[in-house]
Amino acid sequence: MLLKDKAEAGLRCGGAGAGTASSRSVEYWMEFIREPSPALWYRAHNASIVSGYLRYADLARAELQVERFMMNVALLRVLFTHAMLVNPRLALGRLARLGPRLVDPRHRTVKLFLDLGRSFPSEYPLTVPTAQAILDEHALARMLDYGMIAPRLPALYEFSAEALEEPRLAGLLDAGVPAYAWAREDRSIWYIGNTGAHLGAIARISGVRLLWQRSPVARPGRRFRP
Repeated sequence: MLLKDKAEAGLRCGGAGAGTASSRSVEYWMEFIREPSPALWYRAHNASIVSGYLRYADLARAELQVERFMMNVALLRVLFTHAMLVNPRLALGRLARLGPRLVDPRHRTVKLFLDLGRSFPSEYPLTVPTAQAILDEHALARMLDYGMIAPRLPALYEFSAEALEEPRLAGLLDAGVPAYAWAREDRSIWYIGNTGAHLGAIARISGVRLLWQRSPVARPGRRFRP
């Protein structure tokens, strides 16, 4: 969807298209092309990403659990970086002034937030269990996902649904837990990464409290209740 939307917007802005744009996300790309800015880039980019997620949810459900976990992480990361730029108080609390500087798409620092290669295996198909992939994630990446983003997920998805004019986006959370192509009975998987004192520390520094105060799982194989 991302490449398709960008291509259509480019053609239309170049005078090659007739009629109306095929989607709201294409219109966003056209607005960005006509008046480039970091905020308009994020809006267009994330609108295309979310559109693809929603359109192809049935295909996503056929993927392995660990791959669906990564899809959810990728989604919450792009939503969070958008908020860091245009609503840094929501995304970072007391650290809000750092947001726009870190995630300007023209700067390399944005890769720290969007590059999942720093967090999960790059091989495909993935062969590791979901729990092991989470616990193998680098400590800094888990600090971002569980210490900074997780406590803000309801507000973050609500903000993104409004900013992208896509109310269905809010439905991709289940009681504060990511739920894209995700079975409710598996929601306890999301508690696994919430281990380590550093998570609570970064949450407090930014002015929030961990949503999942204690992790029911410390390592793969341990039984727990969500």
